[in-house]
Amino acid sequence: MSLLLLHLLNVLQVSALIFLLAVGLTIIFGLMDTLNLAHGAFLTLGAYAGVVITEATGSYWIALLGAPVLPFLAGAALQFFVLQPLKDRGRSSHLDLALLSFGLLFAMVGSIEWFFGPSFVSIATPPALSGHVAVFGNQYPIYRLFMIAAGLGVALVLWLLVERTLVGAILRAGVDRPEMAMALGINLKVMFAVVFGLGCALAGFAGVIAAPVMSVYAHLGTEMLVISFVVVMIGGLGSIRGSFYASLIVGLVNTMSQAYVPGGELFAIYALLIVIMIWRPQGLFTIDRRIA
Repeated sequence: MSLLLLHLLNVLQVSALIFLLAVGLTIIFGLMDTLNLAHGAFLTLGAYAGVVITEATGSYWIALLGAPVLPFLAGAALQFFVLQPLKDRGRSSHLDLALLSFGLLFAMVGSIEWFFGPSFVSIATPPALSGHVAVFGNQYPIYRLFMIAAGLGVALVLWLLVERTLVGAILRAGVDRPEMAMALGINLKVMFAVVFGLGCALAGFAGVIAAPVMSVYAHLGTEMLVISFVVVMIGGLGSIRGSFYASLIVGLVNTMSQAYVPGGELFAIYALLIVIMIWRPQGLFTIDRRIA
């Protein structure tokens, strides 16, 4: 029973990290219908920014707040100056965006590897979150509990932002009825750039959160990108609630397969995706579009 409780805590920790990456992709892909295969590179960008800021300031907390700014600015610029002009010229099919963002993924990863080198780096666990604490009679790292809390906090804030605020209403209106939103004076190009940047910033935030427990290297985000796409497809396009529940499902499958079937975690995740796509191809928690 003690070992099972530890596995369940690990499920929550892995799910929180997966959610932080996947929810940004949900916002970009699901709400904006923009296929961004470069999304994983923003996680790597945020992780390295966190490493640099931590080394420069000696504070993990400054890195946690400051590192996502770089992915936000890079993502917003990408949407405003590259992707939006493509859409304006009618080149907005998923194939066009997939080819462009796929090329950007390897360009960004290659640039990061050229600049920082192929070696593995990490961020030291902040003193306030080091050590262990008793949870159900088990000693568990405090930092991993912090990761769980961070994932839950981001999920709550995003749900309230999208579903319960004027900003969320404007976003839904811009997605569902763009002509009407523009007629009301909403600058959709700026709004979509900000939303795209927010999705990239969440990926960067996930990178900083992961850095104390995972080695940071140029291809880190590329490997995690696949899992985030699985979460988005299982949860349903555009559904933050779906991404949250799907992250729990994928985290459970990933952690338990690692524990009891070592080496079979990727097969288990892909098998889960195949089953879901056959049974419910629109995802488990697909949202119904509505007029804001």
